[in-house]
Formats: sequence, structure tokens, C-alpha cells
Amino acid sequence: MLIGYANSKLQKMATQSAVAKKELSARSAALVVLRLTQLSAFENLGQIPPRAAPLHLHLLTMQRKGRKNQQGQFVIKLHGGDGIVFRPAGEFQKLDDGTPDASTVTQVELVLIGNYHGKK
Repeated sequence: MLIGYANSKLQKMATQSAVAKKELSARSAALVVLRLTQLSAFENLGQIPPRAAPLHLHLLTMQRKGRKNQQGQFVIKLHGGDGIVFRPAGEFQKLDDGTPDASTVTQVELVLIGNYHGKK
């Protein structure tokens, strides 16, 4: 799986543990690189068992308070309320309900690393 970043801050958080430690709990910061390495090992999102350890991947289906529209985005849990939120990138198909067909998603773009529930 190819992983891109919505901005340079996210790229630094994902690749430099010192930057992640400034923004996240110690446990979440320690898991960022590991979870992204695990994600990149899959060819497409459909290969990842939903809500199963260690990634606990799931589709965000509603607007979270204080966040931009997260519908159609996915999250991998880190620790506590923290997660890695990403959206499908590149070419992929959609299901009849408009959600991405996970088996056709081979590229993602990170949009948030942190608390995705809209709380600080």
C-alpha cells in the first residue's frame, strides 16, 4: 500500500518519533511508525481484517464534532482516543452506498494523527 500525507506536519509526525512525541501520548507516539509499517505491508485495504488487532481498522461513518467531514475516511487505532485517519487516494471504486470499496484502495493519504473523536 502506498501512503501519502496531506501536509508536511503529518509526514514529520509519521516519520520522526521526536515530532510525534510532542503531539501525542508516549504510547501513541511509539505506535505510529509500527502501525504505518503494518499498513504498508498490505496490497489493499480489503486485506485488512476490520476491527481486528493490531490495526483495528474501521470506516468513519459520521461527522465528528469539531472535525471536518470524515465520511469515507478510515482510522487505525493507536492508544486511547488517538488514531491514524486516512482517506483513499488514487483510483478506487465505490460501493452502491458511496463508501470506498476497500479491496480497490491501494493508496491512502494521511489526514490526521491524533484524537479523531473531536476532543482535545
